[in-house]
Amino acid sequence: MHTVRPRGWALAGTQATRTQRWKRTGTVLSINGVRFYDQITQTGGGGAINLVMQVRGCTLADAVTLLAGNADTPGPRIPRHCEAAWAAVRRHLVENRGLDARWIAACRRRGLVAADARKNAVFIATNAGRTVTGAEITGTVRTASGGRYRAMARGSRKDGGSFWLPVDRSPPHTVMLTESGIDALSAFGLAECRQPGTVILSTTGVTRRVPEWVEAWKPKRILVAFDADPAGDRAAERLIRNDPRARRMRPPIDGEDWNDSLKARRTAFLSR
Repeated sequence: MHTVRPRGWALAGTQATRTQRWKRTGTVLSINGVRFYDQITQTGGGGAINLVMQVRGCTLADAVTLLAGNADTPGPRIPRHCEAAWAAVRRHLVENRGLDARWIAACRRRGLVAADARKNAVFIATNAGRTVTGAEITGTVRTASGGRYRAMARGSRKDGGSFWLPVDRSPPHTVMLTESGIDALSAFGLAECRQPGTVILSTTGVTRRVPEWVEAWKPKRILVAFDADPAGDRAAERLIRNDPRARRMRPPIDGEDWNDSLKARRTAFLSR
């Protein structure tokens, strides 16, 4: 991997396999392909971003920022966080989308939500072990056609991870599938979705099957919470036919998504 810099490190020899051992004071790091293991702390993981976090002792957000502009870094090309654009992105999420400012602040601290230079919201996708697998990018400004930009960061592995939020710290037994990071955050704010043992995630659009990486949790129940429209209904029906654990959880407002439901709930509360 290209992320371990020689400054302060010494190569402790290369074995017959692909494994390299790097040493510095207090650390002996074994690297084999994309996997790494710290022999002293007995911790490890995979991928460039997680290696940077291990080596530098930094946060996920700092590691993503450090690697974002490095063309030699393998893996997803996650846009560099732009602090100058963050205020506009945060304002859109809180004021226009009705998301709780506390959730957005918590996600930003953990490096799960960021802003790129074009004022797009960037939702970091990870697997069940929080290894970064890509990012979902959502525009905060409408295009000329009236829509909003929406894409995955180049090199993202949609089948490898998602933007996800646990309702609590108990082992997950229920997984709720939504169509976007904003929908996942919106559902997180609704009492009927915040059930103990639930993880709420974005599949970045509809999917015909439960993402394979989700099976790390061994969930007993899958809530298919796609949009309340014909496309969402058809995708949900296909998934439910393929997985006996799945059942439909439709957003309350016909033709709308979870963000529309959250905003309607807040409007009704404020108008009392």
